Amino acid sequence: MTLSPNPKKSLLKVIPAQSTTSGQLTKADKTEDLRLAWIEQFLRASNLAKNSQKTYRIELKRFVAWSNKAWADVTARDIARFKHYLMSECKTPKGKPLMPASVNQALAALKSFYSWFQSSGYMDLTAVLPTAAVKFEKLGKPLPKNLSDEQMEAISVVVEQGNDEIQVRDRALLAILTHGLRAGDISALNVGNYDGIRLRFFRDKDNSEALVPLRQAAREQIDIYLQWRREQTEVLTNESPLLLSHDLRTPGQRLGYQGIYYFVKERLGKAAGISNLTPHRFRHTYAANLVEMGIDTLLARSLTGHSSERVFQRYIEGKRLAAAQTAFYQAIGEEPLIQEYET
Repeated sequence: MTLSPNPKKSLLKVIPAQSTTSGQLTKADKTEDLRLAWIEQFLRASNLAKNSQKTYRIELKRFVAWSNKAWADVTARDIARFKHYLMSECKTPKGKPLMPASVNQALAALKSFYSWFQSSGYMDLTAVLPTAAVKFEKLGKPLPKNLSDEQMEAISVVVEQGNDEIQVRDRALLAILTHGLRAGDISALNVGNYDGIRLRFFRDKDNSEALVPLRQAAREQIDIYLQWRREQTEVLTNESPLLLSHDLRTPGQRLGYQGIYYFVKERLGKAAGISNLTPHRFRHTYAANLVEMGIDTLLARSLTGHSSERVFQRYIEGKRLAAAQTAFYQAIGEEPLIQEYET
């Protein structure tokens, strides 16, 4: 769709959406509300990762469902009212109030959209954006998410036994997870991204080049898995998925993002007795271990793909707290009684 350079003029036929507690659009809204075309144009012009684009699309559509104004007519008061709506009326699919982080996510999407809207010439460059005055909700400091040595040992035990295809694949997957890759990046790996020593790929989040050296034990598990596949007469090329799905609906296809999450949360987490186990907790653990080994944080960040030192410091906070409490008990001559943080 080609949009008019005048966003007010192009939106005269907008049909007001009915406000709902979930912020979902009706079928009529989806087909007749021209404001949605501006959302898609914004996302095409953005440099957002796929998951971020999906999130921003949901949040911007939520605003469209709540408001009946053209984008150029929205005021600061409207944004403030929308924030109040998010905090007081909007519910999750399970009927629970939105968490502050979710409210901030919606506001971030709007701020980013209006920044593009103005810079693209659809608003006066001297005008104050309607999102300028809105404030993000304050968030409590998150608990560290790194896994303790005991938890990692329990996880390893879960996949140690058995030599069938799933078990061999799971050990290779766990080997990669322990090197700090995001689930989306793991899913996108091809055989050609592994050279027998390291993983080389482009990170989905910012399209930066990643070069991740692998421990010998991890290389061995990946090699065993790939050799197992060759023995099943599979012809592997550089474009072949590195990890395959064993789901009954998608057997032999690329292991997807949701499949990795299911493996970690349902298979590893429940079997090892670790609540709220996610792929990202392995990423926290990897970052913390790099620093614990004495690697400079700048070099460690090149391995994890963190551009921000502040964000990276959050990842290693757990190890710092654990070391502090260990030092305390050693100083008073007692055995540590407090376990490492869990979330």
